[in-house]
Amino acid sequence: MSTIRDVAAQAGVHPSTVSRVFSGNAQISEATRQRVMEAARQLNFQPNAIARSLSVRRTKTIGVVVPHVFDGYFVDSFFPQLMAGLLDVTYARGYRLLVGGCNGYADEHVQALDILATHQADGILVTSSRLDVDTVGNLQCHNTPLVLIGHPPAQHANVAWVDADNRSATQEVIAYLARRGHRRIAYVGGDPDSSVVKERLEGYYAGMAQAGLPVSEAWIDYGYFAEDGGYQAVERTRRDASNAPTAYYAANDLMAIGLLRGLRERGIDVPGEVALVGTNDSPEAAHLTPALTSLQVPYRAIAAAAANLLIDAIEDEEQPTGHQLLASCLIERESA
Repeated sequence: MSTIRDVAAQAGVHPSTVSRVFSGNAQISEATRQRVMEAARQLNFQPNAIARSLSVRRTKTIGVVVPHVFDGYFVDSFFPQLMAGLLDVTYARGYRLLVGGCNGYADEHVQALDILATHQADGILVTSSRLDVDTVGNLQCHNTPLVLIGHPPAQHANVAWVDADNRSATQEVIAYLARRGHRRIAYVGGDPDSSVVKERLEGYYAGMAQAGLPVSEAWIDYGYFAEDGGYQAVERTRRDASNAPTAYYAANDLMAIGLLRGLRERGIDVPGEVALVGTNDSPEAAHLTPALTSLQVPYRAIAAAAANLLIDAIEDEEQPTGHQLLASCLIERESA
């Protein structure tokens, strides 16, 4: 097993510097801290052993790191639903919720390790499932209980997780639009490097195939979960007027609002000429004109289930196991 001296040698610093990094000493420069954390990761060093040597008492706290990666993250209804579900459970069970921030997905595991290294939390929730960042793998090197909100990467199928059935839900949305006579259906996803976007894209292809409909690559676009991304998708998907979509499915309501604005500026009537379905059933959805049909994803219930799974494991002094898959529901309004 690696020691503080091993990490210090790998990072090219004194062992006392490693200790101060993991104790949260603010006088350590950011460059040195990052070098030490990377050395610890490479050596599979478990820094939380430092804190546990100081105290074996539980903190009655669970941690979550929020990847603040785009301007609309806190506007999207996903985040408030997530926080509501976590707080519902932590308050009821006598735990606190420690929320850490970071400046992107790549920094998420570093911030999570900071929480674990100083033993600020008894367990941690991971909210992102990136295809290009192995946050789960980095955290699994430690013995702290971990639950993923989202599907796990294929190489970490044994991690405990809770999520919606994104593939099936998207497939059902496409079937709904096909039943209403649409043959050219567009999919506007969020960040293509996010696993949930990949799952929804798979559901889109499956739904189109099930309905016997061809797919044009011109109907697939990515708005990065932002309203302006949906607005720009109108231009990109309608360059060929003869092959333009008659229906859009957006992976969140913010992009759906942008799509609605872009279609209106082109003089296209919704739902008379083009149908529109969003995702997350945001508070704004019912108040738009026309009122937005939206896929209601049970993010509050997902977060609550993940928090319960984590706290159960903490109190049983074991690693969380198993998974839960929750169903979504299409809320029909006027836009489709």
